[in-house]
Amino acid sequence: MKLNRKETAKLLKEISGKIMITTHKNPDGDAVGSSLGWFNFLKKLGKDVRVIYSDRVPFFFDFLPGIGNVEVTDEVKEQFDWVIITDVSDPKRTGFSEIPAEKSLVIDHHITAEPFTDYAIVEPEISSTCELSYHIMKMIDEKLIDLSVAIPIYTGIVTDTGGFNYSNTSPETHTVAAELLKLGVNPYEVYTNIFERNRINKLKLLELVLKTLSFELNQKVAHITLFRKFLEETGAYPEEAEGFINYPRSIAGVEVAVFFKEIEENYWKVSMRSKGKVNVAEVAKAMGGGGHKMAAGFETRGILEEIKRELFKKLEEALEKAHYESYG
Repeated sequence: MKLNRKETAKLLKEISGKIMITTHKNPDGDAVGSSLGWFNFLKKLGKDVRVIYSDRVPFFFDFLPGIGNVEVTDEVKEQFDWVIITDVSDPKRTGFSEIPAEKSLVIDHHITAEPFTDYAIVEPEISSTCELSYHIMKMIDEKLIDLSVAIPIYTGIVTDTGGFNYSNTSPETHTVAAELLKLGVNPYEVYTNIFERNRINKLKLLELVLKTLSFELNQKVAHITLFRKFLEETGAYPEEAEGFINYPRSIAGVEVAVFFKEIEENYWKVSMRSKGKVNVAEVAKAMGGGGHKMAAGFETRGILEEIKRELFKKLEEALEKAHYESYG
């Protein structure tokens, strides 16, 4: 059942029993910020709540209030009355094969979201799940939004908007950010913790990844690859590759950047970023994934060259479509 903000606020205010909060595997800022923000908020509301991930939290989020409460496990064995899934619509993308809960709620903002849960609120036009969560929290009880809630929420907004630089940043996004700063959030503390704690291992990994830089489709598409052996050679963590895709995207003339990441043998995570002309969410959906118009991805099994061949064909079609649409 699809809900609006008012209905979601009413539901969350009234739910009872054992509540589990989770998000997508390989959690990013919006995933950690929204799930942890809701955990801290619902605890203040007197709910029996736990936050459980299938993957560990990237180390640069260790400054977030309540981060020590995040549990990491391969399998959820306990029975819950409710599961709240943030920043992803498909429960399978949480990394858990099954979540034993009587009822489920999705809070998400991806344009390709097709929730397979009992209840869902999805707002594709908003910057982040964190911004959406903030509006819902205000409807429940604004007084409960203290620093322990505000810092994770602000963090998710900052990361998912690229520091308020992406096109998903609206005037309302800045208004929300300002309200969070008034609550005591220190933007410098958030920024330095996330973006200025680079280990030398990350820079060594970046060097290897950038050496794989290649172009397709008359240099409209730039792509890089992270092989598992790169992590072994540098001692870098997988999450330290976050943001690498911005390098090929920044090249003049490039419309779409693609980042191929080897998860295991013949299993790849593929991320795409568009400068606006190409809707990469449509391309990702055709490949079994999803996301936003300008940021999307998918996971797939197969030989890399075959995956590239199929993807570049779809990107070629998307570029042609964008070309014809621009001439109206």
